[in-house]
Parts: sequence; structure tokens; C-alpha cells
Amino acid sequence: MRNTCFNWINSALVAGAVFAMATSGAVAAEKATPGITDTEVKIGGICPSTGPIASFVTICAMQDAYFKYINDRDGGVMMGDGKRRKISYVYYDDGYSPPRTVEQARRLVERDQVALVIGPLGSATGLAIRDYLNKRGIPQLSVGSGLSAFSTDMEKYPWTVGWQPSYTTEGSIYAEFVKSKKPNAKVAILYQNDDFGKELLNAFKHAAEGSGITVADAQSYEVTSPTVDSQVSNLAATNADVLLVFAVPKFTAQTLRKVQDTSWRPMVIVTNISASKKTVMEPAGAEASEGVYSVVSLMDPTTSDYAATKDMKAYREIGTKFSSTGLNLDDPMTMYGFGQAQTMVAVLEKTKAPTRAAIMESARHLCGVPVLGVVPGVKVCVDGKTDPFYVESMQVVRYAKGNWEPVGDIITKYEGKTPHQTK
Repeated sequence: MRNTCFNWINSALVAGAVFAMATSGAVAAEKATPGITDTEVKIGGICPSTGPIASFVTICAMQDAYFKYINDRDGGVMMGDGKRRKISYVYYDDGYSPPRTVEQARRLVERDQVALVIGPLGSATGLAIRDYLNKRGIPQLSVGSGLSAFSTDMEKYPWTVGWQPSYTTEGSIYAEFVKSKKPNAKVAILYQNDDFGKELLNAFKHAAEGSGITVADAQSYEVTSPTVDSQVSNLAATNADVLLVFAVPKFTAQTLRKVQDTSWRPMVIVTNISASKKTVMEPAGAEASEGVYSVVSLMDPTTSDYAATKDMKAYREIGTKFSSTGLNLDDPMTMYGFGQAQTMVAVLEKTKAPTRAAIMESARHLCGVPVLGVVPGVKVCVDGKTDPFYVESMQVVRYAKGNWEPVGDIITKYEGKTPHQTK
């Protein structure tokens, strides 16, 4: 009887232990971060492959190429917990339409179970999914926009961070450049009627305060508009000394062509995202593009000055070997995807635990990591609230005889001191 009782107690203890272990395993499984296993990390991306800026799909295509390169070369990325994980990357088209961006974000999170989302491309699209991702504690990294709020609103949106220079920095640089070239200039401005265009507009106006610069007229357009011909005609009527084009590539090329059809010959400045030989300058035509100014922080893949650098050689080798639909190695926006992908790998390498929180901590504290393709003198560095912007230095460039040429030195004065958003 004693042995029988003893055996029964032993059996009960073993069963209890097995149940406890099973329960513990179930709880652990529930707490596991979706998209991260011991061998894989899933990343989601959103880029337009249709719509008014369909060419920008090249950003996601280059990210895809770089991640495949890391998987092929190293067998994946060695994360901070000592485990090597292959990067599984999937990206979808949103047509540069915020409602579709929301649909694709839900698809990535709820169906594909990604650990994080890169992007999307665009201010309105990035804002459209910011609440959704932050409420679920899903990192939204390298938003494809210079909207300062993506990096500065970290208390309200701790899971979101941008990558490129802010529009407040870009707009301020344009104001300083105009002051240096035409201190008493009358300025005409075309801007996209959303956060992208408005922040550039307001930053320029704020930085120009107290100078001899005056804004003669500012005309807006909708991204769904077929053309901006009427707006450009209105701006031409001011006969302003300077034309600022705060527009995406399609409308920038239209603007340059329309100005060429008039007798108006202002000094023209276009945004960083439109500083493209292939998608803006060549479509606009040689005469319309000659002498146009912009600012850049990344190497232009069509400029002969960079062709022989190790950066450009790596860029073209990786992009060629792992090419996919929509990848255009001659488009500067492809270099943008190259830089973001390198930064993403560096973030994962420094992530101390296989969790979304650890990924976000790493993403907000990353400095001293070499990134191929940035203009020499520009660095990629972020340090929480102290310095929430990855890239803050830029180079003024001028389009001359089919190439972008540097003008003056790299502007580094905003490094760690990005101007606040102005209303």
C-alpha cells in the first residue's frame, strides 16, 4: 500500500511538472515577438509601384537586393543575442495613397506577421499608419519622409523614426543659399499641398525672416492633379528672381518644362527628392534643367566623380546581382534604399534581444556605423532625444551639362541641431 501510494504521488508530481512546463511554454510562445525566430527576422516594406511616383519602388527593390546580399554573403545578420538570422523581406505597393498604405500595413502586420516595418515612402502615407503601428508596439523605421515629426514626436510615437534629413533642415539651407546668392530676392514657390510641401514652405519662410527676401507668391497643387501648368503660369506672372519647387519628381519635371515655355528665367531650386538626372532633369529637357540647384546627402549614381569609389562599385554589384522589378540603379532614390538597408542591418546587429522593444532601442541609438553611398563628410548618427535625426548634413549641387556638380562645402551646421518644425 505504501509503495502504491508513493508511486501515485510520484506520478502526480511528474504530471504536474509536465503540465507546468507545457503551460510555461505556451506562455512563452504567446510572448514571443512575431516575425523573429532563432533563425529568421521578418521585415515589411511599403513603396509605390503605381501612381504618380511609381518610380520610387526602386527604394524597396534596393532594400530587397541588399538584404538578399547579406543573406547570401553571411547567411543572415548576426544579432546582439549571438544568433544569426536570415532577413525575410516583403514589400507591397500602396500607389502613394494613404488608404492603400493602411491596407498594406495591416497586411504586413496581421497576415505576414512582420517584426517591423520600413517606411513607407511619403509624409501623408507615413502619418496614415503611424497610429496603427505605435498602438501595437511595432517599429516603424526609416520613414521615407523628411517630416520632422517622424523623429521628434518620440514621446507620443515611440515606435517611429525617420532617416533622411528633415524638411526643416532642407528648407533652412535653401533660405541661406538664396540669401548668399540673391539677398534681396523676390521668391515664387510651388509646393505640394500636404505635410511634405508645407513643412518645406514654412521652414524656408522662417529661415528667411529678417532678410531682404520676400515671397511674391506661393501656389499649391494636389498630388492627384494631372498638371501644374496653371500654377506655374501664375508664378511666372510675378517675374520673381527665384523659383522654389517643393514637389515630387513628376511635377518638378512638368514645372521645369513649363517655365522653359515662358520668357521667365528665375534661379530654380528643386527638392532633394527631385535631384534626379533620370526621373526629372532628362525628362524636363537639357535647356530647362541647366543651372538648376538642389541639395543632396547621398552620392548620385550617374555622376562620374563617384563611379570609381568602393561605395559605387559595391552599390552596382549588389544591385545588379540581386536585381528585381522596378530597380533602377541610375535613380538617386535607389541609393536612398541602399543607405536605409545598410542602416537596418546595423540596427539588427546591435539589437541586444530578439524583441521589438530591443530593435527600437537600437534604432534610436546608432552612431559610428559606416554607410556606403553617403556623400563624403555626411555621417549617419542618431542618439535618442539628444539627436533624433540620422542624417543632417547636406551638399548644395548644381545641374550643369548633364551632371550634378557640388557647390561649396558640405553644410554640417545642423548636425545634432536640426531646426524645429515651424508653422
